[in-house]
Order: sequence, then C-alpha cells, then structure tokens
Amino acid sequence: MNGQEKTTLKDTHSLALADRHDMSISGVKEVTGFDETYVLLQTLCGELCIEGSQLRIGVLDTERGQVTLTGQIDAILYRSAEEGKRGLFGRRSR
Repeated sequence: MNGQEKTTLKDTHSLALADRHDMSISGVKEVTGFDETYVLLQTLCGELCIEGSQLRIGVLDTERGQVTLTGQIDAILYRSAEEGKRGLFGRRSR
C-alpha cells in the first residue's frame, strides 16, 4: 500500500453479529434515532436500521466511528444515500 491508499478505522464500514444478540459496527458517522426496538445509524455505506427488542447501545464513539449494541436483533436493513425516504426508513426518521 502506498501513502494514498492508507485507510483508517473511520474509512471502513464493517458489522459483526454474535448469536443475534451482540453487534459491533464500525464506520458509523452518526446515530440518528433509537429506542428499544430499533437503532438508526448513518454509516459510510448508507443508512442502517437495526430492528429487534430490548436493544441497548453499549459503546458510542462517533469520533472513531464505533458502536456496539446488545439485545435481540431481528433485522438489519441498509438504504443507500440515493434512495428516497420511504417505508420503514421514512417512518423512523421523522
């Protein structure tokens, strides 16, 4: 890798899920909404909605782009920046 290809933790987006209960996400720009049934995040790869029950945010470090969640995770949905607000994402972000 040359100097121009150097990536930092904040330049990449990844998601790790263990047992549908513990989730670690990198490349998070902002948390735009949450309660115990959903978490809505702006990531480097678009808007991300995690749905479930008893969801809790553990680590929230937007400077490094890191978020961890615990709880029952039932769905993981992405929406690219080009898509209009509709469906679940439209309802959640109002």
